[in-house]
Amino acid sequence: MIWDLKGTVAGKGPETVVLDVGGVGIELSVTPAVSARLTEGERARLYTRLIVREDAISLYGFETCEERACFDLLLKVRGVGPKVALSALDRFRPDAFYSAVLASDEEALTRIPGVGRKTAGRIILELRDRIGLKPSKELAMSAPAVLGEACQALAALGYSRQEASLALEKLDAKTISGDLETVLREALKRLARV
Repeated sequence: MIWDLKGTVAGKGPETVVLDVGGVGIELSVTPAVSARLTEGERARLYTRLIVREDAISLYGFETCEERACFDLLLKVRGVGPKVALSALDRFRPDAFYSAVLASDEEALTRIPGVGRKTAGRIILELRDRIGLKPSKELAMSAPAVLGEACQALAALGYSRQEASLALEKLDAKTISGDLETVLREALKRLARV
């Protein structure tokens, strides 16, 4: 797996960027916003996701690990492919996307190119639990992106999604509005007490 690439921007299109990494030009599919922010000739670092299919091998680039995690999450929804997942990231920042899912905001999700009401409903249904949070007014108003990252970090440490979710749900609003490190520290304290 390719975690990230660091190199010089050798070229770019509306939805692609070519990074020169050690003399090799590597093309990545990116959102139009990412392409617009990168400048040819400058150094860049993109977090990546490699997708292998029968007919193609594609590499996708993201500015942050959070964007990549959101992309990965979207790909788990039946009927959502890389193109739609990338469109979602072009339309929403990850935290805004998580908020829309937690608030069951089908209207907002249908603004993503390629997503109709049926797909929006499926995204909400399939991702609410995967984000690791129960939808509630308090959580929808807080920092779901931080909570989503914290849930993934706890899963990487060996906790089940259910254990991670329970620990995160018990955090107060002040802790939730803090940074990722604070949220993880408090969640780990709660998990240690169990």
